[in-house]
Amino acid sequence: MTLNRRDFLVGSSLAAGALAASASHGDCIRPLRTRAVGEKPTVGMIGMGQQMMGVLMSQFMGQDVIIKVVCDCDKARREAAAKRVNTVYAGRKIPSVCTAEADWRKVVADPGIDMVCVATPDHWHATITCAALKAGKDVYCEKPLTYNIEEAKMVLAASAKYGRLVQCGAMQRSSPEFRSACEIVANGLIGEVKECDCSFGGPSCPHRFFDNPENAEKEGAPNPDVDWDMWLGPSAYTPYSDQLSPRGPCKTYPMFWRYDDYFGSGACGDWGAHHLDIAQWGFGKDDESPVKVIASTAPHSAIAKHGGRRQSGLSIVYADGKRINHIAGGWFSTIFYGTEGIVACARNRFALWLGKGVAPDNKLRAALSEGTFDGMRKIGFWNVNPWALKNDKNYKLSPACDRSMLEALNKGIKEVDLKNAKVKLYKTANGHVDDFVKCFHSRQQPCSRAGVGCHSAILCQMCNTSYMYDSGFDWDPATNTFANGTGDAHWLGRQYFRHGWKIEA
Repeated sequence: MTLNRRDFLVGSSLAAGALAASASHGDCIRPLRTRAVGEKPTVGMIGMGQQMMGVLMSQFMGQDVIIKVVCDCDKARREAAAKRVNTVYAGRKIPSVCTAEADWRKVVADPGIDMVCVATPDHWHATITCAALKAGKDVYCEKPLTYNIEEAKMVLAASAKYGRLVQCGAMQRSSPEFRSACEIVANGLIGEVKECDCSFGGPSCPHRFFDNPENAEKEGAPNPDVDWDMWLGPSAYTPYSDQLSPRGPCKTYPMFWRYDDYFGSGACGDWGAHHLDIAQWGFGKDDESPVKVIASTAPHSAIAKHGGRRQSGLSIVYADGKRINHIAGGWFSTIFYGTEGIVACARNRFALWLGKGVAPDNKLRAALSEGTFDGMRKIGFWNVNPWALKNDKNYKLSPACDRSMLEALNKGIKEVDLKNAKVKLYKTANGHVDDFVKCFHSRQQPCSRAGVGCHSAILCQMCNTSYMYDSGFDWDPATNTFANGTGDAHWLGRQYFRHGWKIEA
């Protein structure tokens, strides 16, 4: 792992904070569990939906760890997950039995568990993460790391207070196209970069427990496999809905709760957590919040479920004038505009132009997306979308689609030499989960540490808040609260009014 000076100072600052917390909180920082010689670290997995079953479980089983327990308030899901783990371990002749648990609090309290992986709906993330940190566990938690801004501040404080590691599941930081784009920006290879576009969908929607009013009775039929009270947890009460919690083991990503005010923050938290994270990485803002959100002036949505909310068009501004624009559409999820070039990236997509800088507008954005922009010298254009190739008959593969260009950047080419660049961003060797497990052993801060994940979550929630209340606002980055008489403090958190649930940081 290569760290630049900024990374070193941030890591040192976090370590100093942890030491200070240790001194002021006595026994807050617990020593790591003593394992027998040859004993592997253990993992508790909480939230057995598609992300856990389809991605994270396989990646953890590829590490030198033991999944000791799987947890979900849905009986069908937790039993299917335990069966899968035990079947794999039996095939590998691993003498371990994975148990199934209904209550995440028992997982967190288990002294025999070293680390916890959290992939529940967003409204549970911070509560479970902080409880696990307090119990002495390292935590891998899916993005967005928190459901609101107050929770982001609590997770950051808890990580330092209890001296435990947090890895946010912002996996794009482990992909070369994103790291290369951010290194180009960080090294000034496209000049000064003041503006960036992030493309993702709209905000959350006003709560409803059914998808189609005509199907409400069917969608709300009782499900004896689910402890619905536990599924809701600290959120406001709503009747059971199999749109919110699909019946049986998950085979797809349930989007319904992600777009519900009670449980998620729409695409602002879903995809925004990925793409805004890359924007802050490229801008060097991993530990800094903005100073302003400029409200969107786009038309209000006419789609009933959107509740009239605008779906894109706001801008986020930092103290030094750097600006992130939320746009809709296009093949590139993050585009950096420099005084001497443009670099664009997305999953399986990367493009680079060099030349005199231009101000972005929708015509330029369309040309960048299609690779037809000719206002600068095009160094390379790589655009492979596996999903579109399979599912979209109108999708056309770029004739300049060549990953070797991206690989050449990191070996050093005449126009843009990343091989000898001074600033080297954090590079994971074998992906996000592997990085987390390695850091468990080394005690170094992981790629998407608590500060990274929390500041990314703050960006997501600032966006969603602006759309929810149709308002721009000024921001105090030192305290992460509204400034200059703008905004409303009630927008930053929520009342944990159900059964006394609260975050204990």
